[in-house]
Amino acid sequence: MNITKSKNLVLAGFLISLISVAFNSVVLSYVNKRLKEVDDEYYDLVDSLSKQAAGLNEGDSQFDQYRIMHNLAFAVPTAKAKDARQDAESLLKRFLTKYYAAANDIPQTELTRVEVEEAGQIIPLLEKGLELTRALQTTSDQAERARLAAELEKLNQEVPEPKSELGKKLRDIGKYSQAEFADNDVLLMSALMPVMKSLREQIVASIDKKESRMHELQRQRSSLTRNASYASYAAIAFQLFGLMLILTKDLLKEKQSSTG
Repeated sequence: MNITKSKNLVLAGFLISLISVAFNSVVLSYVNKRLKEVDDEYYDLVDSLSKQAAGLNEGDSQFDQYRIMHNLAFAVPTAKAKDARQDAESLLKRFLTKYYAAANDIPQTELTRVEVEEAGQIIPLLEKGLELTRALQTTSDQAERARLAAELEKLNQEVPEPKSELGKKLRDIGKYSQAEFADNDVLLMSALMPVMKSLREQIVASIDKKESRMHELQRQRSSLTRNASYASYAAIAFQLFGLMLILTKDLLKEKQSSTG
């Protein structure tokens, strides 16, 4: 074999080594990018499950407080029973809101935004209601009292519609809290059971979906890591093959020298 062919061996060996390095770099770059995407999604799901669990715990705590207030309404003087049941209704509404948020992955920041938004709409009505109530308490004129009572009743019907879609959904779910004013616990639980069952089913389905996706991401990560290892082994093999071609040139030169 002449020297020209020896040079071709060197060039071929060099090109094979270069291509293997470039190929390995591209593959590893792609794999590392995909691994980052997989890890980011995995840890987002872990964080989501953690927040969901925290929301459920807070919801359960709200329900426990609600039951205490609900039972307390039957122990306080009759004059205070209405106030106690209104407080119980408020706690029940918070419980339903927390469970709805947990079932639909609604962050606390969104809940707070809606609450602030609704407070901005309702506060002017509350202020007007307080003025009417004070006027009602300070007058003894029956005609004036009837007029003020009518205005108060009308004011209670003027609660504005929520501005956001989430606000509307929370308003709808909050209406179930009116079950607190049922005549007995059987009617109360009969009214609450459908929505509580629906929310728990949504929560279970959400958790199962996330856990299933996490298992899938773990499989993807293992596959990507395995493929990266195969690519590295292949690159090393080609680099060794290229080196062998380069060494073959030296062996050919020695052979030519010995036979020359």
